[in-house]
Amino acid sequence: MNPQQIVEQLGLTQKEAAIYLATLELGQAPVLRIAQKAGVKRPTAYITLSSLHEKGLIDIIPKRATTFYRATDPDLLLEKFNEKVGKFKSLLPELKAISNSSPNKPKVKFYEGKTSILSLYEKEIFNRHEILALVSIKELIRVLSAKELNDLVHIMKATGTHIREFVEKSSEAEEYLKEKNRLALGETKFLTPELHFNIDILVYENTVAMISPKTVIAVLIEDIAIANAQRQFLEFLWKSL
Repeated sequence: MNPQQIVEQLGLTQKEAAIYLATLELGQAPVLRIAQKAGVKRPTAYITLSSLHEKGLIDIIPKRATTFYRATDPDLLLEKFNEKVGKFKSLLPELKAISNSSPNKPKVKFYEGKTSILSLYEKEIFNRHEILALVSIKELIRVLSAKELNDLVHIMKATGTHIREFVEKSSEAEEYLKEKNRLALGETKFLTPELHFNIDILVYENTVAMISPKTVIAVLIEDIAIANAQRQFLEFLWKSL
């Protein structure tokens, strides 16, 4: 990162940074020399020097018929930047209060990648007592290995998780259900062929988890209204099949 880029990050525009550094290097100089040094047109240099003067970063030095300009000490630039940081820090509690001002605002978390999704199942979802779910084992097994899926079943057993779930009729689902049923982890209903889902939907407490094995992403929504609506839909489906 060059000096101009660093100065820009302290709050100056691209032209202001170029003019300030050019003036700083020249010491004292008329506008024409500063414009040439900064690589800008003379009118642009005039306007920018005026802006920097208002910010206290350029001193104007009249000399007979010519006006010279001099950059103030770089320490002043840092001081002004620290002043802005200080003002922002003082405002931070108010900004956080605004962010959290709505108690009913849903909490949303995103997960991406196999490791994140596996961790979501292990540490979050299968640590709940009651789960109502719609799961595509055939899709899920494309992301997780048979061993990893089997390990999740045993995590449910260890945490006392009870799951009622819909699954598709497939050889992958039948293999999964052998272990699930052996451990008595909950009830299962098969989806009819016309009901085909490519994502997993799991509802527990005030949370809905939606997991897409195909794109290897997941969304966790914590909101009582959304969770209840999704739960009612799955309960209706449960009674219908």
